[in-house]
Amino acid sequence: MVRAAIRSGILSGLFAGITLANAASACAQDWNGNHGVRPAVSSHVGESGQPSQDDPDEVPPLIVTGDFNRDGIADIARITSQAQSSSEPNRLIVLLGQTNGTFKTMTSQSVPKRTPRAMVGGDFNNDGIPDLIVGNEDGTLTLFLGDGTGRFNSVHEITHLESVISIAVADFNKDGILDIAVSDWRASSVTILLGDGKGSFGHMWSFPLRMRGTKPHIAAADFNGDRVLDLAVIYDEDEGDTFDVMLSNGNGTFTIAPERGFTRDPNSHCNTLVAR
Repeated sequence: MVRAAIRSGILSGLFAGITLANAASACAQDWNGNHGVRPAVSSHVGESGQPSQDDPDEVPPLIVTGDFNRDGIADIARITSQAQSSSEPNRLIVLLGQTNGTFKTMTSQSVPKRTPRAMVGGDFNNDGIPDLIVGNEDGTLTLFLGDGTGRFNSVHEITHLESVISIAVADFNKDGILDIAVSDWRASSVTILLGDGKGSFGHMWSFPLRMRGTKPHIAAADFNGDRVLDLAVIYDEDEGDTFDVMLSNGNGTFTIAPERGFTRDPNSHCNTLVAR
């Protein structure tokens, strides 16, 4: 999948650009006070700490890093998902970073019994405290507001799409407020939700996926050097060889840049990328 593509070198340049651009953007935005939080990174890992092998029946834990208690030390938030047949609830676990490099469990709270697919962090209500958004298989997006001590309160649903696979966080319309992009495999689209700085989001715009019915992952970075964050859409079903770059128009909409993307076999699927 994506990991195999990275190993083969096809996407190494793309992800190097994402890493560098996100690092630069994070330093510029987070540490200069625009959002007041450290960069937050989400990933899927297995119980052993190794990456999941994309087993469709496995729901791996989701992990995000951030300074959740504002002590200047990176912490970890982790959601564990139980099988639907289990009577045990899903749990959000926060591990607070210590000065010696270890972590101390701060809290463990139950979360709605759904199938989480993506989790991201950011200051979504502009109070200087990092929050969490969890996207579930059933399309619900749930906001967990941080209280600055490592706990998350005021849990509420911000919107309901058809499904959630991947979430990217960035300021897509240059208003200084964090927005999100969500890939939705059932709707075969990526939806842009613009934040209002108070913890709510409006459905601004969407564009169709090149490969309908697939489950692509998305990432935000400045791919053309205009200081506006763009989107990359990576298709795992094509073993990660196919990806599209959508350049931001600076207002929450995007335009495909065919010369920046890559398709292993252009005739293997129908290109449906016409913005709507």
